[in-house]
Amino acid sequence: MDWSDGVCSATRAGALARWQEFLPRVPDYGALRNRVQPRHPHVSRLSPAIRTRLITTEELLEPLLATHPFTRIEKLVQELLWRDYWKGWLELRPGIWSAYRRELDRQKRHADPAVLHRAQEVMAGRGGIAVMDRFARELTETGYLHNHARMWWAGYWIHVERLPWVLGADFFYRHLLDADPASNTLGWRWVAGLQTKGKTYLPRRSNLEKYCHPEWMEDTTGLERIDDAVVSALKLPEEPAATRVPWKPLWERPELPAGRWGLWIHGEDLTPELSALGRLRPDCVLTIQDDPLMQAIGLSEARVAYLHHSLADARTRAEAHFGCPVEHRSAGSLAHHLAEVARERQLDGWVAMRPAVGPLADALPEIESSLQRDGRSIHWCRRRWDELRWPDASSGFFPFWEQTRARLASGTKRNSRQGLLPL
Repeated sequence: MDWSDGVCSATRAGALARWQEFLPRVPDYGALRNRVQPRHPHVSRLSPAIRTRLITTEELLEPLLATHPFTRIEKLVQELLWRDYWKGWLELRPGIWSAYRRELDRQKRHADPAVLHRAQEVMAGRGGIAVMDRFARELTETGYLHNHARMWWAGYWIHVERLPWVLGADFFYRHLLDADPASNTLGWRWVAGLQTKGKTYLPRRSNLEKYCHPEWMEDTTGLERIDDAVVSALKLPEEPAATRVPWKPLWERPELPAGRWGLWIHGEDLTPELSALGRLRPDCVLTIQDDPLMQAIGLSEARVAYLHHSLADARTRAEAHFGCPVEHRSAGSLAHHLAEVARERQLDGWVAMRPAVGPLADALPEIESSLQRDGRSIHWCRRRWDELRWPDASSGFFPFWEQTRARLASGTKRNSRQGLLPL
């Protein structure tokens, strides 16, 4: 895979260059974003870099607000904020993630073998609808899929193939370079009709013919299965309302006790130097490629390779910024390596960006217990942007959006000279 390609840039410099290239085309985004074309010229293709925070939402918003009238960029700003909304929504309702993981495990262990066989056929691009099979192959071969194609394919999986939504969500999570626990899980729930009561997403032939590249629709095999008059929603059992937990603010301005502290950089946030942690002077920096965790999840080779390259880029930047020893570990668990390096470096503990709900956050109790056994600790930090935005994801997206939009629109002129967002 060509890591210099904007679809999967695994370096911060590459992602920033791709953003600068796309920035002049932003005013056309609202009109063109739904068109699924070869190499996807109408979208930024920066979702993997945003997902891993090689670049941040704030960095994208500042030049947008500085160079274009808000009305011309509003749609792109809104789409950027969907990711933050989903992150905050799941952070406030972590039980949804736990329930998804339990149901996924149940399906993998106990589903009808015929269902699992059909799922494998569809994932392999042998489902029988030519355009959907093409999307499945694009996903597994490139690690990317246009958002509109994701919705079509998820709707096809659930409402046409009638396959368990959790298996489809797991397929996306294992292969998408930008796979995020919140966006992926909640997006699949929305397509299935679980996230918003009464709302499902159906893959209608007319919609594909309108927005999909004509060459990809030339093979009409199987399209009759998604004719507008044929496809119908699968009705899933209603769920009880998701339990909401209180928001817990995190340490944002690091003031560590005296001693020796290391900085742990992980794949959830690859630019800690641009957070409050950037003011610290750690005694060492560590990155870990948790092979056992990635194998347990079943991440694709492309996702593992992307993480490997992006972690290498993070180490290079960290060495320049922090000016301390930087090392990398693999072939062992996170808890094992954090405890081992702390002993070797005689550290009092670690500081790191707090992972949001997902597989990495699931590993935190083991990490904290392992360090505590040695009399060490780990201090968590969260970005100011997340501290301010995520708690607002208390209900639907549009109240969340209106709060953020009002702040951005009103603060554009006031902050144009300082280059700071009004948040």
